[in-house]
Amino acid sequence: MKKYLYVFFAFLACLFVSQNVHASSPSYDVLYYGGTLTLDTWDDATYEEELVYYFKDSYRGQYVSLGTAGNMPQGFAIEIPPKVEVEGRDLQREPEITNLGDGYRVKIYNSGVATDTVKIKVTWKLKNLLYSHKDILQLNWKPITDGDQKVDEVQFRVIPKFAPANAQSELYIHTAFMGPDVTVKKEDGIYSATFYNLGKGKAVELYGYWLKSDLTTLYDSGRNTGLTKLDEFHKNQAKIEQEKYWTRMFWNWILPAFIIALWLLALLGRNRFKKMIWPGVTYPTNTRLYEIPQDIAPLIMSSVVYSAELDEASPTNKEKATPPVFTFEKMLQATLLDLMDRGVIVYEQQGNEVVLTRKSHGHVDDFERSFMNMAFGDQVSCPVNRLFENYEFSDDVYKHAKKADQDAIRSLGSKAQARFDTAVNQVARDVHRKVEDLHLPSYYRPLEANEEAQARRSLFFGWAAWFIALGAEIFAIFGMGWFSVPCLIGILILWFMPVRFNGVFKACLRDGVVNLAGAEQRYYWDSFGRMLKEIAHLNDAELQSLVLWNRLLVYAALYGVADQVTKVMKLRNIHLENQALNAFVYTPFYHDVTHSSHAMSTYGSTASTASHFTVSSGSGGGFSGGGGGGGFGAF
Repeated sequence: MKKYLYVFFAFLACLFVSQNVHASSPSYDVLYYGGTLTLDTWDDATYEEELVYYFKDSYRGQYVSLGTAGNMPQGFAIEIPPKVEVEGRDLQREPEITNLGDGYRVKIYNSGVATDTVKIKVTWKLKNLLYSHKDILQLNWKPITDGDQKVDEVQFRVIPKFAPANAQSELYIHTAFMGPDVTVKKEDGIYSATFYNLGKGKAVELYGYWLKSDLTTLYDSGRNTGLTKLDEFHKNQAKIEQEKYWTRMFWNWILPAFIIALWLLALLGRNRFKKMIWPGVTYPTNTRLYEIPQDIAPLIMSSVVYSAELDEASPTNKEKATPPVFTFEKMLQATLLDLMDRGVIVYEQQGNEVVLTRKSHGHVDDFERSFMNMAFGDQVSCPVNRLFENYEFSDDVYKHAKKADQDAIRSLGSKAQARFDTAVNQVARDVHRKVEDLHLPSYYRPLEANEEAQARRSLFFGWAAWFIALGAEIFAIFGMGWFSVPCLIGILILWFMPVRFNGVFKACLRDGVVNLAGAEQRYYWDSFGRMLKEIAHLNDAELQSLVLWNRLLVYAALYGVADQVTKVMKLRNIHLENQALNAFVYTPFYHDVTHSSHAMSTYGSTASTASHFTVSSGSGGGFSGGGGGGGFGAF
């Protein structure tokens, strides 16, 4: 499930990047778009487009298009060629005009370099742009539908030369439900409007009428539909405004409020669950403990106190409920040092090579024997750099592999992972048996039914909030052409909480919840671990109170701070009787041990990767239904 979610988020991120990246096009901004529509007569019109580009790369030219698609009046036509002008420049060649089938595109060959500001003007002659009805002349036209970039500032002017200034008329400019608001001004019968931040690929529609009875010159071109449309115009405009209002209300207020309400219910449910499983006492989180709470094997302690198991921390375990308290590598390091400290594994320097030898001891537990079998294989002695070599698996197996090798690589990976998991799981099982034999008090209790129900309710509300937000974002992108970066960030935030809490809940189902005795033990071990992590900042008196540095070193490896402890030991010239641990502090043996445990972890993750190896195969609403179309860009 998580894999598919990560792929989806990667897709959304790519979608965001693709809003602004086009490998074959120069980078540029459109600072200004000006459209002036002059209605010379009922049948003849002139449309003048003015664009100002700012280029960030070198470029070859610009293009402007005007369309005939969709619902257009009978006989609508664009006269070719249009007039093309570039301010302050002579054209390098004649503009190239292409018939697109539903319009025309003009390519203007006008090359330059980065930081150029270019102003172009294209003037089109149009025929039969207005609908002629029985009572009104109606304008229902989209001059922009396919802009290649966002436009910083947009201006429109509509000049009806055939109509007196006092003629009854109205004009509206639509920019989709979620587009910028546009206020249209009328002065002496001429309409004008200015608005900002028209999104890439967003449409603009001019929607208006002139009452025929107020026109001084009546003219019948033979295109009269004979229909009365004034009331329908007003109803349609009122419908658009109402739909725009409720669409914005839904997307901006109702839906976010509903999602936030679900999220708050999830948050309150999570907090209630945490309160229900609280052991009843809160310990301070800034204390230090200067002696080991209980001198037991690292794997036993991590299992009993933290319910952290070697198999659960394994690199092949892709379903970790929560990040492991102790990493797989640190558990291996600590166990190796523990066995060396107790003389079960003996250190010997043979020339330039360090050799470790396992000794037969009656007091070696089964889990320790299983661990040494994993580390040494069937050997008694082994160079430290060859520990765990039975599980070695290199990524060379699948590097530069072809699709034909896929099945063979998966088979090799699966066998290597099975061998790895068998050894790790055997150690974990033996640890469990040892814990049972020790009859240690239980530090966890099972999750109660009402606690589980509370957690599931919280997860339900959390996932519901996320799924609704995700569905809304998908619909907004593909249904309305509206992409919002803040919404995407919000979806990621909504996703994070249920995912994180789901891990906590799964861990509680698997291990139970910490009881009062467990909370006390955790407090002691947390305080001890905090002391190890802060050992570099201890004063002289605190350092002098520390004893059994060999055991401190073992647990420092488990807590991931062995480097800090060894540094303090070197500064204080603290030496250990145990040859292996002393070498760990003062010789490169430290790096040998950390390398061997890291190598074992890498073998597991590499085998797991190979077992799953795959070669990869290479308008938004708010309009009245007008046709036309137009765009702009650069090349």
